[in-house]
Amino acid sequence: MQRRAGRGGGLGLLLGLAGLGAAPLALADPAAPFRDCAECPEMVRVPAGTFVMGTPTADPHAAATRAESQALIVRIPKPIGIGRLEVTRREFRAFAADAGYDVHGPCVSWDEALGRFRADRNRGPENPGRPREARDDHPVACVSWGDAKAYVEWLAKKTGKPYRLPSEAEWEYAARAGSSTRWPWGEAASDGCDFANLYDLSSQEGYAFGWEPVRCRDKYPDVAPAGALRANAFGLYDMIGNVAEWVEDCYTDSYVGRPRDGRAWVWAGGCARRVLRGGSWVTPAERARSGLRESAESGMRADFIGFRVALDLDGRPEAR
Repeated sequence: MQRRAGRGGGLGLLLGLAGLGAAPLALADPAAPFRDCAECPEMVRVPAGTFVMGTPTADPHAAATRAESQALIVRIPKPIGIGRLEVTRREFRAFAADAGYDVHGPCVSWDEALGRFRADRNRGPENPGRPREARDDHPVACVSWGDAKAYVEWLAKKTGKPYRLPSEAEWEYAARAGSSTRWPWGEAASDGCDFANLYDLSSQEGYAFGWEPVRCRDKYPDVAPAGALRANAFGLYDMIGNVAEWVEDCYTDSYVGRPRDGRAWVWAGGCARRVLRGGSWVTPAERARSGLRESAESGMRADFIGFRVALDLDGRPEAR
């Protein structure tokens, strides 16, 4: 039986203690995505709201990251656009061709002969290695944070709209979609194979990574086509699993000082490490909770890392 995402008692309690109340969250209309150009990603309007970012310290799994266990109350003050899907190979190719953008450098990919991941200079967005037969509707992978930034800057210039990478807070808010459970679908990892492409029993048959799989089958041993599984309550697909997603923020292991209005946490001069969210097809469920944070050097490329886009909606009519 699938467990549907819900707000849960923990979120209401924390909001009440903060004096913010726990007003019902207006969910996005998943039937009304929009697109600003033929090559642009489909976007979903995500409503403003307040949520608890992180996993409460009472959760025994929160010890994985210090910041996650701090459970910071954050307000997303305005509706935002979030990519309905992870950016696909087709969409990234259109950018690369139009902008004359060429991805250089190795991509970390699974080497079947060696039985391990390794940096492979022959891999890239057009030849990621996984899935074995990559289609245009698979999410793009083997892209660095800089590649993702170049894409959103091109998209903003092409459309005249303020496209960008989501902030870490916006990403978690969109992934939770009104839930306060460890995963958007509930507290049981094994209920998630309809929603998330993680390292599960389907993956274990082809990839012996050495960690425990989710005890269910999503039917995809590695990367799935974007949107192949069920959407969350905001109408967003693959927020958990498939490929991990770059966000705008610099990485730090504490939430002390973080903006509480949903803005990205960055500082002058940039930073060497950026935040990754959501886990991927190689990830066990405990490393893909809504509140869990990962990071990588901003130049890293891997066949399990991609991204999605965000858009400021100032001046745009309500999508209804």
